[in-house]
Amino acid sequence: MAAETKIEWCDSTFNPWWGCSRIGPGCDNCYAAALDKRTGGDHWGKKANYKVMSDNNWKNPIKWQSQAKQFFNQYGRQRRVFCASMSDVFDNRAPESERIRLWNTIKVTPDLNWLLLTKRPRNIERYMPEDESFSNVWLGTTVENRTDGIPRMEALKTVNATIRFLSVEPLLEDLGELELTGIHWVIVGGESGPKARPMKKEWMLNIRNQCIEQNVAFFFKQWGAIIGKGGCEVDGHVYKNWPVTA
Repeated sequence: MAAETKIEWCDSTFNPWWGCSRIGPGCDNCYAAALDKRTGGDHWGKKANYKVMSDNNWKNPIKWQSQAKQFFNQYGRQRRVFCASMSDVFDNRAPESERIRLWNTIKVTPDLNWLLLTKRPRNIERYMPEDESFSNVWLGTTVENRTDGIPRMEALKTVNATIRFLSVEPLLEDLGELELTGIHWVIVGGESGPKARPMKKEWMLNIRNQCIEQNVAFFFKQWGAIIGKGGCEVDGHVYKNWPVTA
């Protein structure tokens, strides 16, 4: 695993801008909003101005693309780039000029796997161009509960993507029975931080079992701050699986 991010399920993170606004209970203890505030920012909320990133920041994907052959020789796969940890690419209020710049950057970095995670999957078709060159894009959505998360999952299923994935973090309740047809990868994690809400073991096991039954890659990130102080072992096992790609 390349060590350019603390997020275990990717190799690097890229943020085309900073800023977002609350859209559901999964946002209540948002680590990104807290980080923004700690660093003196004011880029969260429906009236906030988003922070546009420097040209130097935009050089990173180009650098990773130039290193693609070396990366593949070392790891046997393409670099996974999470976009974005400090924003939502499909946010209605995102700066459109920067979003267009992102699409152009993805086009010229075909040897990177771009993992775009959103809480707004219904906006994907509106903002993402229809272009065959985006075959290196994985699309994901957050599923923290049934009321907000399951409709997002169903919306994601309707979108064309090489890989569709769910970020079930923070897991706030039992999700019950899941129909995972069209989903290739599920990441599950408990909430961290001083105000973390507890995740029950049986909620996670329910998802794990259904992923196994439906042949969906399962990645367990962490128990969260309440149980096990963030550990990731499940009855002596560690589940760190990624979807199979060509």
